[in-house]
This record gives sequence, structure tokens and C-alpha cells, in this order.
Amino acid sequence: MNKNYALVLAAGKGTRMKTDIPKVAYPILKKPIIEYIVENIEKSIIDETYLILGYKKEVVEDIIKDRAKYIYQEEQLGTGHAALQAAPILKDKKGTTFIIPGDTPLIWYKHINRFFKTHEENGNDLTVVTTYPDDPEGYGRIIRNDQKMIVDIVEERNANSYQKEIKEVNSGIYLVNNEVFFKLLKDIPKNPVTNEYYITDMIKLMKKDYKVGAYTIKNSSVVMGVNDLYQVSKAEKYLREYINKEHLINGVSMINPETITIGHNVTIEPGVVIYPNSTITGKTLIKENSIIGPNTEIHNSTIYENVLAKHSFIYDSIVRENSTIGPFAHLRDNTEVGPNNRIGNFVEMKKTKTGKKTTAAHLAYIGDSIVGSNVNFGCGSITVNFDGKEKHQTHIGDNVFIGCNVNLIAPIEIGDNVFIAAGSTVTKNIPSNAFSIARSRQINKDDYARFLIKPKKEE
Repeated sequence: MNKNYALVLAAGKGTRMKTDIPKVAYPILKKPIIEYIVENIEKSIIDETYLILGYKKEVVEDIIKDRAKYIYQEEQLGTGHAALQAAPILKDKKGTTFIIPGDTPLIWYKHINRFFKTHEENGNDLTVVTTYPDDPEGYGRIIRNDQKMIVDIVEERNANSYQKEIKEVNSGIYLVNNEVFFKLLKDIPKNPVTNEYYITDMIKLMKKDYKVGAYTIKNSSVVMGVNDLYQVSKAEKYLREYINKEHLINGVSMINPETITIGHNVTIEPGVVIYPNSTITGKTLIKENSIIGPNTEIHNSTIYENVLAKHSFIYDSIVRENSTIGPFAHLRDNTEVGPNNRIGNFVEMKKTKTGKKTTAAHLAYIGDSIVGSNVNFGCGSITVNFDGKEKHQTHIGDNVFIGCNVNLIAPIEIGDNVFIAAGSTVTKNIPSNAFSIARSRQINKDDYARFLIKPKKEE
């Protein structure tokens, strides 16, 4: 039975990126380039995926884990040499292999399926994916004969002036008949200039006895490679436009969408409004009728219905329905804000869960805490969770009023229906229905200040 395979060429360092991590691990919209490719392969008709790895292979393996199988290229000697590493595995597997560079993050699974359909319908042994970019400089030119058949691919450095005028270029993406391609691969010649082996030279080897065809994709950005940080910025721009367009069509309102960044795995329900300069990334879900922004960043979080979040950061957290976040709030590390909460100005919450109708209006830190319903945190109140060595938890019951500038020294438990006076530093558990005062008695020393503060002389 024939199967469909993917071979992703991801062994290179990518020196032009000027980064220590492999090029394919560089993030675009907070997700590594290689993960975009693997995700789309997973959604396509491909059955098995192989990654060719080399430079810092463990970084890529840590990203993809068991979602692909790995083949190693210890010495990088060109695309042909990379594909040759897979030949012992794929040459005897009946079917078609989709070969793609690991630096093409904008490839879409529907395009992959179309490539396969064209390859099969035309009975090709090798299909080259070509395109017409606005600027073909740097790309290999597609050479066709009078019958419009591909007969060669000429790299720009080897092209004459006439060939450089050709606008159709090689994307570096191929579909190949395994039993033909991988058995002939060993015969490709070494390039005399670079001493490397290139898949493009398979055209000459196969065109006589086997069928070589092309699939031309109109939108060249889909197959663009990312080789430096400028191209990263271009890829981000295209990706942002594609994603925002899809959400707008699905009923998400965006104010100045060109300033809004939404990641590849974000789900947003119709009726959501997003204001300018907001960034939503990771596996985030935003439910209907919520208002996000302006100037808000959300990552790997779930936002329920009718939430207002503005000028705030929400990371790895959950915000339940009808709550208000911000301005200038920071939720992180698996915080869960309950329904109808108000988390206001300059409030930070870390690894905390709250019940219903709890309020922290301004200037509070709530960390490592379990908080009940109808709790009020006064301005400047803090759960003191770190003793210098370990983090400790604070448990707060329902209907608790915490006055301004209260320190709750964890580990500590506060019962239900408790009132804590402003300025208290609480070090012991408080039982339910108690009124707690934990501060020094005020002492006024009459006339002492006149010895300490000398009035300024008039000039």
C-alpha cells in the first residue's frame, strides 16, 4: 500500500540569523519555525514525517518530541546530501515523499494536499513547486523547453544574463516517487564550486527516463524561506495578515488590525472586540463578547465570555466570565480569576485561584493563594509567599475584607467573614467571623516634632 511521507530538511545552523539556536527553532509569533511546518504536515494527507537534523539537534527534538521521526546529518553538504541520509529508509517505501526546507513557516496544509493531488494526477516521478516572487534575486531559475517542460534549475550564481531575467523560480519544495528518486540520489554530482550536492541536479538525472513536472503556486509568500531576521519580519507580517483576515471574516472585530498580532493556534469566538496594539499568542481561547485591549498581551490563556482586559498581561492563566482585568494588571503562572472579579490597576497575581465577585482594585500582589468569593483586597495588600528559600500558600475564605497595606505572611489561613484592619502584618491563622488587628499601638509625643523639624528661614 502506497503511503505519503514528509522529509523536512532542518539540519543547518542558519548563520545569517546570527543566533546560537538552529534556524528552524527561531520563533515567529512566539512559535518556532519548525513547529509551523510540522503542524501543517500533521493536518495534511501525509502519513509519516521525518526530520533531517544536524546543528544542535536536541533543540529541535525538544520542540517536536515524538511528532516526527529523526534522521541525522552530521556534516551539512547541501540539500542532496541531506536527502541522501534518508535514502536507506525511504527508497524501499512505496509512495510519495514531500520534501521541504525547514525554514518555510507559511506553508499551509491545504497547499500540501494540492501538491500531492497534482503530482498523482499527472503521474509525475518528480514534481517541483515553483513560484513567481516580486523579486527573484537569489533564487534558482526554472528552465523550460519549448514544450514548457522543466529541463533544469539554474542557481543564480551560475545563471547567465538571459536566465536571470526568468521570473519563475524554485521554491525548494519537491514531491518525489520514493522508489525512483532515492535510488538515483546517489548518482547526483558534487558541485565543483561549493563541493556540495543539490536536489536540483536530480532534474537532469530524471528528465530522460522519468516524468518531471511542476506545480506553480501563485502566492509566493506561502513558500518563502526565512534566512535572516529581515525575512523573519516579512514572514511575521504575512502570517499576521493571513490570521487576522480569517478572524475578521469569522466575526471578530479588530480596531486597526495592522497593529494587532494573533498567533497561529489562537481560537477567538465571534463577537470579540480587539483594540489596537494587542498581542494574543500560544494556545489561547477567547470566548464571545469579550473585549481585549488596547495594549494587552495574552499568551496560553483562556478568556471566558464578557471579559474586559485592557493594558494588561495575561500569561498561562484563566479568566472566568464577566470579570474585568486592568488597566496594568499582570496574571501569570496558572492563575485562575473567578467570575465577576475585578482585578485592577497594578495588581499582580501568580499561581492563584479566586472565587466569585472578588476584588483587588489596585496596587496588590496575590501569589500562591486560594481565595474565596466576595473577598476585597485593599490597596497595597500583599500575600507574602516567599521566605527566602521556599514559596508558601495563603488560603482565604469567603466574605473577607482585607484593609489597605495588609501583609499576610504565608503559610496562613484566613477563615470566612473575616475583617482585617488596615496596616496589619498577619502571621497567625484567623478563624471565621474574627476581626483582626496586627499593628503597633500609635503613640503621639506632644511637641517632639519641633526639635526634629526646623522651619525654613525666609529668604
